[in-house]
Amino acid sequence: MAVMKKYSLPVIISLGLLFGSSCGLLQPPAPQPQLSATDIPPMATAMSKLPPTWTPVPTLLPTPTLPPTPTPLPTQDPENYRIELVMTPVAADYPVDPLDRTGWKKLEGKTASISIPPSYEVLDFAGIFIELMFGVMEAFAEGFTELALDLGEVMGVTPEADLETPDLGEMPEIDFLIALEEATKSTIILVSVNITPGTTTEDLLNQALSNTDAVFNPQSREEYRNVPYPMERVILDIEDEELGPGKQVIYVILDEKMAWNVVFTTPADLFEQNLPLFESAIHSFTTLE
Repeated sequence: MAVMKKYSLPVIISLGLLFGSSCGLLQPPAPQPQLSATDIPPMATAMSKLPPTWTPVPTLLPTPTLPPTPTPLPTQDPENYRIELVMTPVAADYPVDPLDRTGWKKLEGKTASISIPPSYEVLDFAGIFIELMFGVMEAFAEGFTELALDLGEVMGVTPEADLETPDLGEMPEIDFLIALEEATKSTIILVSVNITPGTTTEDLLNQALSNTDAVFNPQSREEYRNVPYPMERVILDIEDEELGPGKQVIYVILDEKMAWNVVFTTPADLFEQNLPLFESAIHSFTTLE
């Protein structure tokens, strides 16, 4: 028969404590503390700040090249134009005559002439104007003479029998000739210009441009060498009410006692075709003494 061993109270208490301690080793681990939203470490993203060795190199965009800003032209008084404010003349050799003028006709005035193609029709504005002016003056002189005779009779004064219309003298020698090619609306103008001592080709250009009705923009200016007379040429882009976009070539020719403007006008799309014709015509320029 088994003998039950008796234990004292202190021993029982000690064993209970030992058992409780050994059972505590088998309990599940204590739960981990929950992290708050502020305690969560941020995740790395493409926008995150990288370490210094990972700093991306910025992409440099090419700087656009802007076109140069054109220098604005000075505001000009259209009735007192000054070409020297826009451009200075370029010294150039007189071009070689590019065409054979066989079959051409004369555009001839009282002071000068040039040869032009036969397709151009000529109108002498100076002749018409002078004849009209002299006709008016003669009519006025005749009327004045008749009035003097009538007043003499009324006042009892015997009029002289040989009272005649005063002599108006010879017609002045001026030229204003226009030649027109109807098919192309191209024109050639020859105008004589009175000068004063010290007149220059630049003065003549300014006078011609001040008298131009069309809107224009100078494109080139040349002063010719090896020519019989001092001569300049300017080429203009023009905008004419009837012609539309066009080109105009103005030659100014200076002699000792007189000067001339020779003006060629043509539609813009015919300029390259007609320029040799204009240059050949100016080669035929001749003064008439």
